[in-house]
Amino acid sequence: MSIDNQKNTYRIWLSRLVMTIVFSLIILAIVFLPWFDETEFWLSKYHVAIFISAIYIILNWINFLKRPYFISYNDQGEKIVVRFYPVSMFTSRKNSIEIPKKQFVKYELKPFLFKTQHYLILHQNFRGKVVAYPQISLSALDKEDREKMLESLEKYTSQG
Repeated sequence: MSIDNQKNTYRIWLSRLVMTIVFSLIILAIVFLPWFDETEFWLSKYHVAIFISAIYIILNWINFLKRPYFISYNDQGEKIVVRFYPVSMFTSRKNSIEIPKKQFVKYELKPFLFKTQHYLILHQNFRGKVVAYPQISLSALDKEDREKMLESLEKYTSQG
């Protein structure tokens, strides 16, 4: 089985780009259009700009806390292969985990962000010890793909 969430990562990038452009245009419109220059209105254009900026910052902070990852999962062949990297503008590091199916021990789901999202932690038997790989955020994975991946991992857990 092969799974990747490339479409979701493109959607996340596009939504971040659109949100930034819309925010910039709204702030420019508020600052340069004379709608809020009248003194009879208690709310100035700076108050509105600060309020919209606060909403933008909160939405970006929530998206940052989700820590979306591009994930490519493949269990065809002799190994379980998971390739992943964070969806971030400043990330160039790409990670890959390759576990022989005979050495795969278990997987673990660790909740985060008020238990609405999950990290995946893979465990492998390596030289007689069970070692854990770095956690992978599953927040950018569709529910169906996540369930398929966990079912596949469960199949290999029962074998080991």
